[in-house]
Amino acid sequence: MAKSNLLKLPTRDKDLIARLWRDYVRRYLGTLLLAFVFMIIVAAATAAYTWLLKIIVDSMGANALGNSISESSDALAKTRHFVRLIVPAVIGLTFVSGLSLFTASILSNKVALNVVGDLQKSMFGQLQRMDYAKLRTKPVGNYVAHFTNDVNVVAAGLLRSMNNLVRDLLTLIFLIGAMFYHNWQLSLIILLVYPLAFWPIIQISKRIRGTSTDAQNQMGTINILLNESLSGARMVRAYGLEPYEEKRLGSAFTERVRLYLKLVTNQARVDPILEVLTGIAIAGVLAFGVYQMADGSASAGQLVAVLTALGLAAPKARALGTLNNVVQEGLSALKRIFSILDTDIDIIEKNNAPALAVTNAHIKINNVSFSYEDGTQALDAISFEAKSGQTIALVGPSGGGKSTVINLIPRLYDVSAGSITINGQDVRDVTLKSLRGNIALVSQDIILFDDTIAANIGFGDQSASQSDIEAAANAAAAHDFIMDMPNGYQTRIGEDGGKLSGGQRQRISLARAMLRDAPILLLDEATSALDAESESKVQMALDTLSKGRTVFVIAHRLSTVRKADKIIVLDKGKIVETGTHESLMKAKGLYAKLRALQFK
Repeated sequence: MAKSNLLKLPTRDKDLIARLWRDYVRRYLGTLLLAFVFMIIVAAATAAYTWLLKIIVDSMGANALGNSISESSDALAKTRHFVRLIVPAVIGLTFVSGLSLFTASILSNKVALNVVGDLQKSMFGQLQRMDYAKLRTKPVGNYVAHFTNDVNVVAAGLLRSMNNLVRDLLTLIFLIGAMFYHNWQLSLIILLVYPLAFWPIIQISKRIRGTSTDAQNQMGTINILLNESLSGARMVRAYGLEPYEEKRLGSAFTERVRLYLKLVTNQARVDPILEVLTGIAIAGVLAFGVYQMADGSASAGQLVAVLTALGLAAPKARALGTLNNVVQEGLSALKRIFSILDTDIDIIEKNNAPALAVTNAHIKINNVSFSYEDGTQALDAISFEAKSGQTIALVGPSGGGKSTVINLIPRLYDVSAGSITINGQDVRDVTLKSLRGNIALVSQDIILFDDTIAANIGFGDQSASQSDIEAAANAAAAHDFIMDMPNGYQTRIGEDGGKLSGGQRQRISLARAMLRDAPILLLDEATSALDAESESKVQMALDTLSKGRTVFVIAHRLSTVRKADKIIVLDKGKIVETGTHESLMKAKGLYAKLRALQFK
């Protein structure tokens, strides 16, 4: 009978399967073995049908030839006895087969779905640990495609493999054994015909593998485009870009249809090949079987048994032939999933790293340089320090390196050269949890979750009480508008805080940072979305919050940094000026020029 091409997989594919087995499937070995037992019962029961049919046909033939009209009453009694034996046997065999089939399917599906769930957990955990700089190199839509489309393809491959490969292969083995037992000459015809399918199926599989990779990549592209279009719905409508977006997404959908049509066309070629070969095999068995019956070397029961086995085996052979298509798609998706899991993580803790010990944070930036993976240099040998309780303002033109400094302190990035120390402790030498636990960040990129207002504030300190959350909201000038919401602090704010205004979203973010009560405060355009009244209130709260803390402030509105203890002016990754507001204005350098431009 036809076999899947799994035994002739390239080495890299065997490595993928071996890794999937070793890291994810083997842990469910007990369940798999139990499913295997029930699959053997299903295969044996299927093959047993051929014996029942042989017995029925041969018995009916013997009765027809051996009984005369005068013996009709005796023949009728024998027939009734025969029916009483055969009918319960058929029903019992069917019951055992059906129950075993159900149990095997449930057990194998349980393993496959658990493996898929484990893959998703591993991928998500890897993305949580992945360096922030690396995480940003790919669009979010690409990552989403791995969790949805790729995982679904792997799930289909696993389910088909466990339900069809093992069960159908076992059934084929038992049926082939039954064929040879009944009549080895007729069985030999079948085994000579089906191997003719090997070569075309192998060629089709190669085409499917390449097309499947293209189709999955195209799905990632569609996810990216959908995310961009739906996230930018406000701009799309404001600029009348609906026709442009429909054309752009329409082209992507058309390409997906083309690729999947090509994929299913290749997949559809397998069934006709096996169908034709099955017809040839049946014709050969019938022709040779009739000759055997004529010369008495075979009985009618043997011919019927072999044809029955062939009829039962043909769908299994077709299933195995098309299974290879699913396996090729699954391996392609699995390769992409493992590419995520194999991404190197550079920001890791040293063995036995101590926790950061800090009460009053004294931060030193020592000759720090930083370059992105593409070679772009963001910082070039900068040095300065922030003493305990000081507020350091980072100002300068866009692209000067201000946000990079903010990202280096909590090790979202790692320095390319130099060091950053907190109270003499290099941030690379302490645990990440303790380092980041001593830092509160408020970014211009406000991140809120589709949860309640209380929960979003509470992320700053998940052990905080409701009164602590409300105190933080009051300090961030957020309490009044929260109480005006339908359910107060228990109001769900939608995806990315979509039910709130820009200023409200920023004040929730500020309340979260205030609740954290960390000795180091990082403010990246923390008041950029506030109106004048709210900004005044929040600035007063920030002044209170900043007392006794070391604060780094990035602000394009230079009026907000006048009170800073030190202002660092960055341009093209270098420090070009350092001083207070007054001293920098007197120097009439870049800071003074930027301030003059703003006030014009």
